[in-house]
Amino acid sequence: MGNTQVKRHRRKLLPEMEGPVARAYARGRGTEPQLVQYRETAEMLASELAEGADVLEVAPGPGFFAVELARTGRCTVTGLDVSRTFVQLAREHAQEQGVSAEFRRGDVAAMPFADGSFDFLICQAAFKNFADPVDALDEMHRVLRPGGVALIQDLSKSTTDAELDAEVARMKLGPVATFTTVRALRGLRRRAYTPEQFSATVAESKFRTGEVTVDGIGLDVRLRRE
Repeated sequence: MGNTQVKRHRRKLLPEMEGPVARAYARGRGTEPQLVQYRETAEMLASELAEGADVLEVAPGPGFFAVELARTGRCTVTGLDVSRTFVQLAREHAQEQGVSAEFRRGDVAAMPFADGSFDFLICQAAFKNFADPVDALDEMHRVLRPGGVALIQDLSKSTTDAELDAEVARMKLGPVATFTTVRALRGLRRRAYTPEQFSATVAESKFRTGEVTVDGIGLDVRLRRE
């Protein structure tokens, strides 16, 4: 199958983030500039959703984006994460913000939801870490209603060093943060998918086909349950 082959079952690439590691990650992601970006992105996405849509965010981490999406009042938001610490942090953040959003612990490859529970599903910067990517896609397909859409956004393996450097430069970080961010992204890229690999993985799943496009240093994947 050439270099587009992706095994159905992959070893778990990273341990789940728990305890102090998860809390440190949340602090790094919860800065005011990033919260503003979450809010703007959530408002843009909400404008595309039908009023009252049921939305699932897979691997929401500390829940910042999910809370901003729920804040728009246009949809009902549920988050599912394998990390107990992230689920706790997300619940606390939603309560602090006075926003109604549900967060549950669970595995993307065996989601604790009934068939056809959601109209829209989003997964950001997490798919490359899933141990069983095809099983994860099949579960996404199962929990979507007919006509429902899954949006998966993640780093592209095809991204060059120069493109990574330029993207980080646009973040306007300090020298140390710039160095560590570039280093982290280059490490993450090793686990990521090329567009061709992602398309091959989708072809093995119940979605069969989808739209895979390159967006900057990332991939934007849209899948519809027919």
